[in-house]
Amino acid sequence: MTARAPRNPPRFAEWLLRRQHDTIRGDLLEEFRRRSFTLGPRAAANWYRREVFSLLVRGHGYPKMLTLDALRQDIHFAWRSYAKAPAFTALVTLTLALGIGASTAIFSIVNGILLRPLPFPEPERLLWISEGNKAGASISVSFPNFLDWRARQHSFEALALTRHNEFTLTGQGQARRVTARTVTANFFQIVGIQPVLGRTFVAKDDVPGASPVAIVSHEFWQRQLGRDNAALGRALNLGEFQFTIVGILPPGFRYLRDYDLFVAIGPYASNNSLNDRGNHQGFTALGRLKPGITKEAATTELEGIARDLIRQYPDTNAGIIPIVWRLQDRLVNQDRTTLIVLFGAVGILLLIACVNVANLLIARGATRQHELAVRSALGGGRARLLTQLLVESTLLSAAGGALGVLLGLGLLKVLVAVAPEGTPRLDEVALDRTALLFAMAAAAACGVIFGAFPAAQASSVTGQQLVIRTRSTGASAQAHRLRRGLLVVEVALALVLLAGAGLMVRTLGRLTGVDTGFRADHLLTMRLELPKVYNEDPARVAVVTDLLTRLRALPGVTTAAVGLSLPIDGSYWNSVFTPRDKPVPSRDRLPAAAMIPVSETYFDALGARLVHGRFFTAADTATSAPVTVINEAVANRIWPGEDPIGKALKQGFPERPGTWREVVGVIGDIKFDGITEQTTMQVYMPFAQDPSANFAVLVRTAVQPASLRAPIESAVAAISSEMPVTEVRTMEEIVTSSIARQRMALLVLSVFAGIALLLAASGLYGLVAHAVTERTHEIGVRMALGAERGDVIWLVIANGMSMTIVGVLLGIGGATAVTKYLEGLLFGVEPIDPITLGAGGAMLLAVSAVACWLPAWRAARIPPVTALRAE
Repeated sequence: MTARAPRNPPRFAEWLLRRQHDTIRGDLLEEFRRRSFTLGPRAAANWYRREVFSLLVRGHGYPKMLTLDALRQDIHFAWRSYAKAPAFTALVTLTLALGIGASTAIFSIVNGILLRPLPFPEPERLLWISEGNKAGASISVSFPNFLDWRARQHSFEALALTRHNEFTLTGQGQARRVTARTVTANFFQIVGIQPVLGRTFVAKDDVPGASPVAIVSHEFWQRQLGRDNAALGRALNLGEFQFTIVGILPPGFRYLRDYDLFVAIGPYASNNSLNDRGNHQGFTALGRLKPGITKEAATTELEGIARDLIRQYPDTNAGIIPIVWRLQDRLVNQDRTTLIVLFGAVGILLLIACVNVANLLIARGATRQHELAVRSALGGGRARLLTQLLVESTLLSAAGGALGVLLGLGLLKVLVAVAPEGTPRLDEVALDRTALLFAMAAAAACGVIFGAFPAAQASSVTGQQLVIRTRSTGASAQAHRLRRGLLVVEVALALVLLAGAGLMVRTLGRLTGVDTGFRADHLLTMRLELPKVYNEDPARVAVVTDLLTRLRALPGVTTAAVGLSLPIDGSYWNSVFTPRDKPVPSRDRLPAAAMIPVSETYFDALGARLVHGRFFTAADTATSAPVTVINEAVANRIWPGEDPIGKALKQGFPERPGTWREVVGVIGDIKFDGITEQTTMQVYMPFAQDPSANFAVLVRTAVQPASLRAPIESAVAAISSEMPVTEVRTMEEIVTSSIARQRMALLVLSVFAGIALLLAASGLYGLVAHAVTERTHEIGVRMALGAERGDVIWLVIANGMSMTIVGVLLGIGGATAVTKYLEGLLFGVEPIDPITLGAGGAMLLAVSAVACWLPAWRAARIPPVTALRAE
């Protein structure tokens, strides 16, 4: 009996064969059927399975698996292929390099500032703690409150109190300012650092009236003390006290910022103002959590202690709440939003670059269909072709990654140079091993992930396409659809970046248009601190009068003044105050203002606007009637609808004795806490009636302010060699520095948006030009049938612009969802701004129209006969 041949071979083996070697399937199928008749179906099926297994696994002369030799051949072929197309290779490599370089530079900054742990043991257990009012604004920690926290808490291994200080170091040559931090004795125990020489602070150093002791930084020891091991025990003359050096810290130690030295709190612990529970003198607390205790649990405990203190001391503690941060979060709080925004922007740019590259690879794959069909006909399965194409895209991404690292190194230097002054940990930012690993990962992702889509599409050709060649094969149509889709995504992403850049442009425009209340041009500022010989008020007034007389006599100086605080730079003294003619509110609702002693020429030097009354004059002396000048914010808040001239107020709590000052003038609001912050209430008093040892000097000039620095320093030195000049800046520099974060965001987003716009335009141009080439025959037919050149141009432009329009619509939705993360950087403009979105969309449409018009114009100039012959 003749065996009946099965209709089909084993399904699984057949499926494997179709995936890898469809070109020899016919030969195997013919042999399978012959064996079915001669040997029977079961034997034929077993033979078919063995042959397929042998073909796929062992080889039998056919290329099947990616071996090292095959990999070498693919790399060699890819190298030759790209060498024959240098323009394409350069374009793809540069596109990837831009995306990878920019992302590597931004990642280096984010990693150095945000991600890298602080250089302390178990830094995640360190908490920064302050006190704040009901509005959440930090007002620093009261020393008595801290002592109660420390005695009652159970969440921390230890709590320390710290404060920034600056001293004038004398007795070692030219007097100079040094930065210091006043700390309790357990501070170094909490941060987990021990001196490399000498000892740390001990409990007796915290006792009121203790001998002043200091621990100096390693850098100060090298720079100021000449690396002398005998420096231990040496005295440092730091103004009010002489501090004995008891320890030297390890190299590179830093807490929040670089400090020259740390001093124990003991000498200040007996100060009456420090022990006033209602007095907040700039201290913050640092705590190390016990193992297993969370930040939330510690915060809850401190809030409970705060409520107990409110019940015990309602006059001083009403409305006072603890503010708790992780130390690392607090350190980078102001810069976090900027860095996250920039990292998100560079991620979008990298994605645009990858989409652009994918589009280019798809176009290249479409032109290689014949080559790939030949390879398939010669036995190359789809997996083998896919492997080859992935090797090619990975080789490109590796070259782009290498060039991107070089570009990233240069960009990183630029970003560090334009970073806002005072950016924490900026000196730790580097293109280190972590950043290089990120660059490698980005390059690998570009090569594998975004190379896979065009590779999968191009490798789908079969041997049949070697002989089925028409003007529009299915594969090329599929490639065209995929490229159109990717271009839509690219346009949408470009619009997101354009919207971000547009919002920052509008923000900078609003910031530069803010009325600061003063003139910043031709104004030089600096800070001075009088030596301790000028402890008495009359001596301070006399030396300041002498200083201002000398400065006004310098050529090029229009006027000079002094004041405790500078505009934009922040207030040095904030306090509650009491108006005499108003009911006394509850303790937590007492008004507070910046208290600013100033010389009579202060308002003139600033160019402040007098609203009502008068400025201070030379007649407002220590023996004359106490007076004050207030800003409009005080007048509108305390005496709305009333004339404040002749009213009186005093600094401090209502029940405490104080000096009642008559309001003699109202000036326009001056921005003191940065440009973006709401103008605070400000109370000015004559410097002669409340002189301070530490003050700012303002010099209005008729020449370039910086040119007068040396003469001014000479005039100061002529009064006292122990009065170093510090923080010399023009007021324009101060203003510029206050908006440095917005400027940096604008710079980066604008560059990224420009690159994205260029990539989108080039991608659209390439796609339309390729489409025109494919449709040359069709265009010839249309023109032969009477179509005008304008009709052809419009046909091509409409085809290209349709993709841009869809991309813009998607981009508007994406920008609406993403730009809300810019809110912390914006000023005077909403994250979802129709004007900005409209302008970005219009820019994309205009650029796209130009990109489409060029190939359309060339297409319209093709003679119909030439177009009809195109194949």
